[in-house]
Amino acid sequence: MAFIIDNSPTAVADVENDPSSAPTLDQSTATRLRRGNLIAAVVHLASSLVFLAIATDFELPITASYPVEDPALLEGTPPTEILTTVTIGYGVAAFSLLSAFFHFMVATVARKTYERGVSREQNPFRWIEYSFSSTLMIVLITMLLGDYDIGALVGVAGANVSMILFGWLMERQNGPDGPTDWYPFVFGCLAGLVPWIVIVTYFQGALGNADEAVPAWVWAIIVSVFVLFNCFAVNQFLQYRRIGAWRRYVFGEGTYIVLSLVAKTALMWQVYFGTVR
Repeated sequence: MAFIIDNSPTAVADVENDPSSAPTLDQSTATRLRRGNLIAAVVHLASSLVFLAIATDFELPITASYPVEDPALLEGTPPTEILTTVTIGYGVAAFSLLSAFFHFMVATVARKTYERGVSREQNPFRWIEYSFSSTLMIVLITMLLGDYDIGALVGVAGANVSMILFGWLMERQNGPDGPTDWYPFVFGCLAGLVPWIVIVTYFQGALGNADEAVPAWVWAIIVSVFVLFNCFAVNQFLQYRRIGAWRRYVFGEGTYIVLSLVAKTALMWQVYFGTVR
């Protein structure tokens, strides 16, 4: 793996300048992707509807602390105000609905655009969806661990969106041919660490304040959520290292669909069984 800065024209740029030279997906591959996206859309939609039907009205606040006097003279911490409350069940259902919407869109009205993008080893729809859905989920998880401050939550959201956009840049920067520029991937990983630093900080604080041993399911959720989130990064790494079946970009795209179906559904129901049941 090497870091490069290559300003020479790429195959992707050539395709953008001359759309007639764009490669196309064979019919069987396009059919498999469409079927996979439709299945993912249906499962996500069904999960969100079931979740809405059985979730409680469990709420958490979003807070802010404003100094009421000269900060240099303030003793202790500023008073905390509740700005609004968030019904966690609605947030988790929205996470699944976003996934369902985008999977359905690329399988229907945006199908041709999606297939042209995949043939050029790009899928902007994925990154747009992730920037909304994964950010929503990471913010909800952060809140469930006790971080309600608006500033911290905005920081977590911003870092996660940056991570996703670096993933998108990784695809745009690297075409089917030529050396791989790993800077976007590495920068995305660094941005993606920020939410987990916040999560681990609050989790450790919760452990220190616990009156009794933390249940095993809490540990399992934290570890599994971390693994599930990072499966997507591993998939992209394998794509651009051209390892095994990942030498074909379309295999990685199919893996993204499977991860969306399995990992996101697992995340959703782990939150339910662990916190808002």
